[in-house]
Amino acid sequence: METNFAKLSRYFLFLCRRERIASPVWIIALTAATVIFGSVYPGMLPDEAAMQQMAATMNNPAMIAMMGPVYGMEDLSPSSLMSQQCLVWVLVAAAIMNVFLVNRHSRVDEELGRLEMFRAMPVGRMTGAVATALFAFCVNLLISVLTAVSLLIMNMDGTTAAGAFAYGLAIGAVGMVFAALTLLAAQLFSTARGVTGFGMVALGILYVLRAMGDVRENALSIVSPLGLALRPEAFYENNYWPLFLLALEFANIILLALGICAYRDHGMGLLPAGKGRAYASQALRSPMGLAWRLSIKSTLAWGAGMLLLGIAYGSVCTQIESFLENNPTMKEMVFQNDQSSILDNYVAVIYSLMAMLASVPVMLSAMRIHGEEKHGRLEQIFAKRVWRIDFFIAFLFIGLMESFLMLLLLSTGLEVSSGGALDSATQLAAGLVYLPAVWCMTGIAVFFVGVLPKLTPAVWAIFAYSFFMSYFGRMLDFPEWVIKATPFGSTPRLPIEDFAAQPLAVYITLTVVLLTCGIARFRVRDIGRV
Repeated sequence: METNFAKLSRYFLFLCRRERIASPVWIIALTAATVIFGSVYPGMLPDEAAMQQMAATMNNPAMIAMMGPVYGMEDLSPSSLMSQQCLVWVLVAAAIMNVFLVNRHSRVDEELGRLEMFRAMPVGRMTGAVATALFAFCVNLLISVLTAVSLLIMNMDGTTAAGAFAYGLAIGAVGMVFAALTLLAAQLFSTARGVTGFGMVALGILYVLRAMGDVRENALSIVSPLGLALRPEAFYENNYWPLFLLALEFANIILLALGICAYRDHGMGLLPAGKGRAYASQALRSPMGLAWRLSIKSTLAWGAGMLLLGIAYGSVCTQIESFLENNPTMKEMVFQNDQSSILDNYVAVIYSLMAMLASVPVMLSAMRIHGEEKHGRLEQIFAKRVWRIDFFIAFLFIGLMESFLMLLLLSTGLEVSSGGALDSATQLAAGLVYLPAVWCMTGIAVFFVGVLPKLTPAVWAIFAYSFFMSYFGRMLDFPEWVIKATPFGSTPRLPIEDFAAQPLAVYITLTVVLLTCGIARFRVRDIGRV
């Protein structure tokens, strides 16, 4: 039995070394998200009337489905309202982090043959899985503690130690449950892509279950770890029993995953993979066909997400005016043109933020070739008579088509759920005006993949800077030039601003330059040195 866990401590330290960059970035980002939200809410809610107005606006089916149930109406504080509005999004981010973390140290390592090399040495059969689970536990615990301590240091009105740790531990508990689910999926499926897909689909289903349960006030909510993590009602009731239930879920799922790991064949999943066709279809015999095959599932998932987000934000259009009338800080954030209506300002802000989110799947398509290169699959492809430029342009073409699709679905969702408050032609124009900015982000991604492949993760730092400036820049009184120094900063915000072709022409020109440099360098540089 001891041989199953041989070299566990050394393997754990090895994981710490491998994660010396990625995990600290996630830990800092998740902790910083709470700090940023916490710094905004005291100014956003200066008095009891503003808090009551915000709580009343949140207490409708659309908002409850998005963010969870409203609680503590008789004892509101900036802390409790921040928890009600922000916690669910941090939970989703923690879940995504754990899916990626556990997958790359379980199924990805197994798929690439790394675990086989370790097992050729005196490393136990269960060592890798147990070390991964322990590392995920430590990361989530650290996020929980740092988040709670940060809230206590900020000392926002209504903050208590019990509430701060209820908030922080909820994040860590959900993260650990998704870490366990991913480790279980790594035993069930034989490909890393299947494990990632399972994790994201599970997150979507559990989010929908939480939304349905919260709206209907039934047990569906607590079936979902996301719903259960909202039950502590941080900074109000501060219940800890849901966190114990999440800890039990984590322990049971981990034990099941380890039990399967102990007996399954190495390299295989418990669920047999489909054999597929004996010969590839004609479509797969071209770079475009392969790019489409690798991208289709991601495109459909992101498209559905953008449509649902549009529907969710469009559903509150009829209530936005009553909400902002008595909330001067939110009004300042939303209002960017005093000559336009509240609804037009709201729509402009939604598009400025959601357009950045729509750029994510486009950038992923542009960077997917970098993932193929890291995993050593490009050498096999380029050993055939395949031109590098043709192969790169195939993925790029898919990404550019996704840019149209994402913004179109967002506009459609906003229009159909607005109750007639929004005009379809106006919404489509307000969405598609962001296409050059999305293309510019794509150009940045291609430039890094082709010219600076080792620095490709820096694309996400640029994206984070753009999102932060668009969301908080004016609220925190940053200079206007700092806000506009992003790929989205100078885009005319329809319908509250007049259309201007000059910034769009600049974005398109910059995109062409970045794409040309990235593709030209990719054509001649060494493959695999990433």
